[in-house]
Amino acid sequence: MNARLFGIVSLILLAVLLVAVNVFAGAALRSTRLDLTQGRLYTLTQGSRNIAQSPAEPITLTFYYSAKAAQGRPQIQSIAQRIADLLDEFARASKGKVVVRTADPESFSEEEDKAVQAGLAGIPMGNGESIYLGLVGTNTIGGRETIPLFDLGNERFIEYEVARLIQSLSLAKKPTVAIISSLQLDGGFTMDPQSGRPMQKKGWAFVRELKQLYDVKMLSGESFVIPPETSVLLLVHPKNLSVRTQFLIDQYVLKGGKTIVFVDPLCMSDDTPQPRGGPPPELSSNLENLFAAWGIGFDSKKIAADSQMGTRIVAAQPGGKQQQVIFPPYISVDSRGLNKNDPATGKVTSINFAMAGWLTRADSAGGTGDLQWTPIIETTDDCETLDVSAMMSLTDPASILATFKPLGKKLTLAGRLTGTLKSAFPNGDPAAAAPDPTKAGPAAPASTDWLAQSSKPAGVVIVADVDVLSDRMWMREQSLGGISLGAVKLADNIDFLTTCIDTFVGSGDLLGVRGRGEYLRPFTRVEEIQRAAEQKTRAEEDRLKKQLEEAEQKIAALQQKNPDTGAGAMILTDEQKKEIDRFMAQKVETRKELRKVQYGLRQEVDRLGAWVKAINIGLVPVAIMLIALLWSGVRVISRRGAKSAG
Repeated sequence: MNARLFGIVSLILLAVLLVAVNVFAGAALRSTRLDLTQGRLYTLTQGSRNIAQSPAEPITLTFYYSAKAAQGRPQIQSIAQRIADLLDEFARASKGKVVVRTADPESFSEEEDKAVQAGLAGIPMGNGESIYLGLVGTNTIGGRETIPLFDLGNERFIEYEVARLIQSLSLAKKPTVAIISSLQLDGGFTMDPQSGRPMQKKGWAFVRELKQLYDVKMLSGESFVIPPETSVLLLVHPKNLSVRTQFLIDQYVLKGGKTIVFVDPLCMSDDTPQPRGGPPPELSSNLENLFAAWGIGFDSKKIAADSQMGTRIVAAQPGGKQQQVIFPPYISVDSRGLNKNDPATGKVTSINFAMAGWLTRADSAGGTGDLQWTPIIETTDDCETLDVSAMMSLTDPASILATFKPLGKKLTLAGRLTGTLKSAFPNGDPAAAAPDPTKAGPAAPASTDWLAQSSKPAGVVIVADVDVLSDRMWMREQSLGGISLGAVKLADNIDFLTTCIDTFVGSGDLLGVRGRGEYLRPFTRVEEIQRAAEQKTRAEEDRLKKQLEEAEQKIAALQQKNPDTGAGAMILTDEQKKEIDRFMAQKVETRKELRKVQYGLRQEVDRLGAWVKAINIGLVPVAIMLIALLWSGVRVISRRGAKSAG
């Protein structure tokens, strides 16, 4: 066989071998991949593996995916493949406890009827067909959990949603979460301020989320008791709590009951109506008695603001215009303010706060020597405190950043309290005192079995904001054809809450599944440039406003000396004309300075963008070429060395 024929046969055999290897790899190594992403975003977490092995009885997961209808739609096909691979990993990790099946609900088929009956929502395609991309889980005792439609734009939470569904079906009994609140968290009726008629009020989304994971009990009135099976007590905006209720909470905590408290100096979600002719309603909440006994300080007249983590909002400007401004009282806490060593915040990436307060620890008060206060969410050093009264009368949000004066120290927005606590009621049950003559009916029986200090180590998490739980701070509702598809998460607020609960009641397996990492990375350097320039711009605008007010006052004073002619026309003196001309000249000059600042901002951002483009387009390919040339040179040198040695 000559060399030419040998080469042809070799190429044919190599092609056959390549096809065979690809076929074998496609069958045997279907789910094998190398995950080089930061945070290993595409690798099943250990928490998910533990959850997959937790069911006592087999769980069946039916993945409804309209594969034929999705042909030619790469976005849907890509995420469907990701979900299918993820479900296969759960099945393998479960060692037979999780069974996965796939169904293609074609139009007018029996599988489509089953999907609709299970509560799945199809994506209408305009040709009479719908694409289904949902999951139905069932267990052997009749339990059913459903994901109506996977969010195509939020791949980050797919693993968490599947893990949560499996865990819900695995639990024989859900942990009990009791809630005490002055707000209508579960919905109800309120008075329409315009019509004066009652209208139905929708419940908060976080309560619906909790009901999927836990047995939620809403406690209210004066005669309630905290159920003995309560795993976690949740206090949300505890405003004007009676002494008896405070005593119940006090004793629950001292007995080792786990508690999460949300207080607020200015709760914007509190829609308490203002009485006619009366003072404005109180929008703050506090637990003065309990906090004093626990050694926690909380000022209900002050809020925290952070210029570095301030949220960008749309604010009205003079002249009816709207402009995006950084608003420091709305704090979007990122990795700079999250305690990565605490299980409640170790895996979350961002939490949005609005008009939050801050917490302090008085080492000389409350508890015993083993009491520990650990900040878990903080501001940056570039923060300051603002009066609640000033915020309620604020008309120009941009003025906050323009007059910002940093404290140079961090403020604690949330913290964890552990150890031995003292009772806020050293004399025992206050119900044992004289009955209140203003209240009708029999008095509550006094408790003779009370604790003066903790019998078990306390577990309390305190958050200085209630609006952090409100819908608009963390989610946006999605619906399709009247069917709710759940929430598109804008931040990890609800994940922070459920993680706190899981640290108290669960195995902690869901902790490592939440907040897998960010697929969208913000340009932090650009944000810093814009923030600095915006702060300078606001200062210039404030200077212009002050000049305008001064000029108008001077003109008004001159006009009082020279009234109009009586025919509605104003006669301007030479002095008035000079004053107006001077003001107009100042206005033009200030506008020039503002344009310079804005132009400088654009130039700095453009320079940064040019550098990024140069690195990506030019430097990286050049570096690869140099490496290739270097590698080729090394090979040539090694070959020459081998020949000379031979």
